[in-house]
Amino acid sequence: MIATLQVALLLFPPCAGLSTDFGFQHQPAIHATLLPSLQEGPAGGDAVLQESLTGAPPGSGLPESAWTVYDPFPSGLPLDWLGPLADNLRFTFDLSARFEWNSERREWGISQFYGFDLYKVFSGKEGDWGILLLQGFATRINNVQPHPWFFDGPTDWEFVYRIFNFNYTGLAGGRFNVKVGHFEMPFGLEMLLDTNGTLRNVDTARNLGIKADWGVTFNGVIDHFEYEVGLGRGSGNEWRSAGSPYEFVGRIGTAREENWVFGLSGFYGNLYRPEVPGNTIHRRRIGLDASWFGGPVDVMSQVSFGLDDDNTVVNSLIELGWRPFSEGFLLYTQLRQDSRQFDPDWSTQIQTRLGFQWAVDRHWVLSAEWVQNLVNFENQPADSTIRLQARFRF
Repeated sequence: MIATLQVALLLFPPCAGLSTDFGFQHQPAIHATLLPSLQEGPAGGDAVLQESLTGAPPGSGLPESAWTVYDPFPSGLPLDWLGPLADNLRFTFDLSARFEWNSERREWGISQFYGFDLYKVFSGKEGDWGILLLQGFATRINNVQPHPWFFDGPTDWEFVYRIFNFNYTGLAGGRFNVKVGHFEMPFGLEMLLDTNGTLRNVDTARNLGIKADWGVTFNGVIDHFEYEVGLGRGSGNEWRSAGSPYEFVGRIGTAREENWVFGLSGFYGNLYRPEVPGNTIHRRRIGLDASWFGGPVDVMSQVSFGLDDDNTVVNSLIELGWRPFSEGFLLYTQLRQDSRQFDPDWSTQIQTRLGFQWAVDRHWVLSAEWVQNLVNFENQPADSTIRLQARFRF
C-alpha cells in the first residue's frame, strides 16, 4: 500500500492551484542543526543513536545560494573579539534532554547531550573556498534499549562525533567540492532536510545501519542537479578496521529550490559490527525519493530496496508536514513500512508517527512524538512509544 502511494506521488502532482511558496527561507547567515536525538534502533538494534547524533548544517555542501532550510539559531556566542577570524564563524554550546516511554517495557529511557557546534566558512578575494564543521557531544544514556555497539550498556557515557569535516569548495565554483572527515550519509530525504538532533527522522540509520562515517565525498551543484558520492570506513562513530568494513554511498537529485524534487540514491558496503561473525554485515540499497513543497504544506516520500547479506529488504516512507502558524512550528505525520525476508518467510512492520517541533525563540526548541506500531516484526506486540525533548543552544 505504501509503495503504491510512493509511485502515485512520483507520477501525479498535486493540484496546480496550490501555492508554490513553500515557506523555506534563504539564510545569508550560517545554519545550525536542530536537537540531538535518539532513534528507535535499526534492524539488529545496534544503532540507537545513529539517526540523530550525526548531522551537518542543511546545505553545507552547497553554495550559499542553494541553502533553503530554516534555522532558528543563526547567531551563537559573540565572537567579535576574534577580529577577522570571526567572519562567517559560529560557535555554540548545545544542551538537550530526551525522555522516552514504551508501552511494552513500561520504563523511562533518558538521554542527555552536552555538546558544541563550530561552523566556519573560509573566504578569499575570489569568494568562499571552504567550510569547516566540528560537532561533538558528551552523551549520557540511562536505561536506553537497544543501544549502539559503541556504548558499553544501556546506561553509559560516550563522546559522539556528530559531524567533523572540511568541505573544500574552491575548485569549480560549487560544481565540484571535496569533503574529508566524518560525513553524513548522502542518501534519500535526509539530503533535503536535516533531521539530525530532532525527534523527527526519515529512517536513514535504520535502513542503512549507519548515519555518518569517516571518509571522503565529492559533492556539488551542476545545471540544477545536486550530487554527493562518497567512500567511508563503514564503522560509524569510531574508526574500526576489523573485518575490513567500508561503504560506497551517493545521491543525485534535482535542485531543492523547485516545488517538485526527485532523487536517486545508492548504498553498497560491509558495515562493522563486533557481535557478528567476521565483524561485518554486507548491505546494499537502491532508493528513490520524491517531494513536493507547496505553501505551508510539504509532502515527502521515499522507497528503497536491497539486501542485508542474503535477506531481501524493502522500506518505504511518506510524510505530510504542515506549518500552520510560522516557519518555526511544524506538525508532521508519517506512515512507514519495513519488510524483511527472514528465509524463507517475510516479516513486516507498519508504523505511524505524529509529532511537532516548536522553535520557541532563538535558544529553545520543544518537540514531542507519538509512535504507534500497527504491525510489528515476527508477531511482536503492536507497541507504542511517546518521546519528549527539550533543547537549549547558546
